[in-house]
Parts: sequence; C-alpha cells; structure tokens
Amino acid sequence: MPESSSPLSVLITGAAGGLGRVIATTFLEKGANVAICDVNKERLAETSDLWSTKYPGKFIAQHADVSSLPEMEAFVQAIVAQFGRLDLLINNAAILDKFESAGTCSLELWDRVLGVNITGAFICSKVAIHQMLAQSPPGGSIINLGSNASVCGTDGGLAYTVSKHGVLALTRNTAAYYLDKGITCTMVQLGGLAHTNIQDSMAHGFDKEGIALINKHMGGFEYGVNDVPLEDVANFCVFLSDKEMAKTMNGAAVPFNRNWPAGH
Repeated sequence: MPESSSPLSVLITGAAGGLGRVIATTFLEKGANVAICDVNKERLAETSDLWSTKYPGKFIAQHADVSSLPEMEAFVQAIVAQFGRLDLLINNAAILDKFESAGTCSLELWDRVLGVNITGAFICSKVAIHQMLAQSPPGGSIINLGSNASVCGTDGGLAYTVSKHGVLALTRNTAAYYLDKGITCTMVQLGGLAHTNIQDSMAHGFDKEGIALINKHMGGFEYGVNDVPLEDVANFCVFLSDKEMAKTMNGAAVPFNRNWPAGH
C-alpha cells in the first residue's frame, strides 16, 4: 500500500469471514482504516472481537445488506463520519447458485443471486462513487471481485454466471465513465478458492447434472494444487490500491486463477 499523509479508508463488503476478512486484515496490517459489512451477525461479532485489541479505532464492522440502498448509504455515512473519506471499495460479497440451468433455475434463486452479486455490487458502487465525487480531494478506486464465470459459460450455474458476467460489464462501464473524474475500476477474475464462505449458499443442495457439466468443461481443479491462496488475493488488492497502478489498470479484468482451467 502506498505511503501517504493519511491512511487509506477501505470498504470491503461481505467481509466478516473467508476471503473478505483476509483482505480486510491485510489492509489493517498495512495501516489502512477498514470498514466491513456483512449480513452474518455472528461472524461480525467474532471478527470485531478478534480485531478490537489489535486494531482499536481502525475498523468498523457493521451489519448491512449490499442489496439495500438505504443500508449502504447509511454505512458509507458512518465510514465518513469516523474516517473522513472513502478511498477504496472492494465489492467482495457474493453467493453461489445451485449450478442449475435456465430450464431448472427458480425465479426465487435467480433473484436472490443477482440481488447480491450484481445489484449489490451496483448499489455499493453507486454509493461509493457519490462519496468519492463529493469528498475533498475527490477520487477513489473500486475493485470488483469477479470470477472465471465472468468470462466462461460453464463455471457455475446460470444465475451465478450471469451475475459474474454482469460484474465485468459493471467494471468496464464504470471505468469508462469515471476515470476523468478521478475514480478507477478494475475486476480481479478469480479462479477456485478454498476456505471461503460462498459455499454457505450450497447448504441446501445443488444440481448434480450441473456439477457434471462444469467438471466436463472446467476439469482439473484440485484443492491444495490450483486453488488461489486468499492471502495472494489480498496482497493483489493492496497492489491495486496504489492510485497510479489503478489508473494504468483501469477497466482491466485481470485473470487471477493459477491458470485454471489451463489456457482459459
């Protein structure tokens, strides 16, 4: 993270556990002020307890739903009240579908997945951009955590795949519209991850036919061999927090997947 007269103020969504918490902890260790939101109250309490002694006054951990515009507006207001500004948004919050196709995916599941993964990313971007334009000096960065499913049709079920394709479109459009106003936007195209909370959404089962299709087209994945270390994702986000790097990489979709699937 670049040296500056004041620490970066970073918002990370869905960060009470898993990848989000690893990213948040890495920024805290680098001296940033960090705000996380999540809908899991137990994990928020656990994370607050974990950080309260080591990082007093350096973090905010608040219950907020990324798909709620009022809740995210209130959360950003709380961040600015404590830290003075917002420099970086990392859109991390996401849920999986059940690996179902257009013919089998329910409207309820479609709405839920898109509500978090793409509408949530849009709402958080919208609120962050308003703050970044209003603050003095204006400007900031947005990092969207995408997926192989952002560019491939068989890395998830329909709802998840559509949502992650949407994250790529959100990234490119935001990058084009706001660079001249001092705001950059980049997507990190993640491969397979271990030890995250996204699998929580699979607790009620998944479509075996869909899993078989994914294994056919996206085979070769093995935990402990080609999964992406969460710490590496966190350190890459810190790298992208450099303003000059963010400008150069504005609009980029960076594969960060240990070349899985090979050549993808």
